Amino acid sequence: MGVEARAFWLTGRGTGELRCEVLPDPGPDEVRVRTLVSALSRGTEALVARGAVPASERERMRAPFQVGDFPWPVKYGYLVVGVVEAGPDDLLGRRVFVLHPHQDVFVVPSAAVTPVPDGVPTRRAVLAGTVETAVTVLWDAAPMVGDRVTVVGGGWSGAPSSPCSAASPERT
Repeated sequence: MGVEARAFWLTGRGTGELRCEVLPDPGPDEVRVRTLVSALSRGTEALVARGAVPASERERMRAPFQVGDFPWPVKYGYLVVGVVEAGPDDLLGRRVFVLHPHQDVFVVPSAAVTPVPDGVPTRRAVLAGTVETAVTVLWDAAPMVGDRVTVVGGGWSGAPSSPCSAASPERT
């Protein structure tokens, strides 16, 4: 029998709800992760919550493991650090970063998790997704040494961080 999980679903403009689901047991190449910290992307997730994802961008803006479609209902998010509680021995008990929607426990392929180095605090590790955003911007814009660059936006790059804790007493 699987584990019960709670996930946050956006159900309308600025509204959402917790929905329960029973997870399957992890397969041979999968892990079950219990969330320690999940962070909100201030720019992207605000757009999703407002139902303002342009139709032309809906496929490109799909998050890994997203369920549902824009505008709603949709289970969205992509900044999670958790602990592997079932899976391969080399990952069991390890803190990992995962691009996954806001959910207290979930099952994903082992290849979808990145172990967090021991010296990195959980609340800092959850920001790893912002590095991916920065790299994507560099790939898309292809600036050269000496180019002037202006960063405009309300996302993590220019905003104070505000990760929200999941059901966990950890405060690192």
